[in-house]
Amino acid sequence: MLADTSALSPRAAASLLRWWEDAGVDLVVEDEPQPWTNRSTRPAVAADPAPAPVESLPDTLPGLVDWLMTSDRIPAADLRARRVAPFGTPGAAIMLITDMPEMGDAEAGCLFSGETGALLDRMLAAIGHDRSTVYCAPLCPSRTATGRLDDEALSRLTEIVRRHIALVKPGRVWIMGQTASRALLGMDDIAARGSIREINCNGATIEAVASLHPRLLLQNPKRKALVWADMQLLVGGQAA
Repeated sequence: MLADTSALSPRAAASLLRWWEDAGVDLVVEDEPQPWTNRSTRPAVAADPAPAPVESLPDTLPGLVDWLMTSDRIPAADLRARRVAPFGTPGAAIMLITDMPEMGDAEAGCLFSGETGALLDRMLAAIGHDRSTVYCAPLCPSRTATGRLDDEALSRLTEIVRRHIALVKPGRVWIMGQTASRALLGMDDIAARGSIREINCNGATIEAVASLHPRLLLQNPKRKALVWADMQLLVGGQAA
């Protein structure tokens, strides 16, 4: 150990330090042995923060709808984006599930506005219904910038919509489009259509019919025959 130089004059301290330097001592070491060769050179990495607990879902329909409109814990639903509420009558014979609001729905303040909504109204009328006799809800209450939902968001949104269906208690569910079909049935709409499916919603088994989304029919009117067959199946007829 080096001598304590605090009580020496500057000249004596400098002389002593030169003596140690001439003796080959060029650094100060500690009294206690240290594992110099085993010390990690990697910087300390902060532990990942614990994942936020999953928020429990409301157990009443009004509570769930209010939560969907206001919560910041809904995947893909930006609080800065306008959200669009479900419409219709709880306990209706048919509950429609879509992926998200259409373009223009937020400004219109309702789901299925514009040309897509006009087509939906004609489809409902063809099977003896209108917006007041069904219930309609989106997986995500606001439209994303891309118009798509990634798998991570879809997993939580599926859990939410299953609770939504359970609280609405519809007779059957009309699953519209590929995203909603993947969420509730685990398959694309083309593969899922043509037969009655079953979905489990908080312990209750509810029949469902998957079909193409009305927006797709605007792009490809030739597929209207397929959707008409699905609509007949939905209300008790036979699918083609």
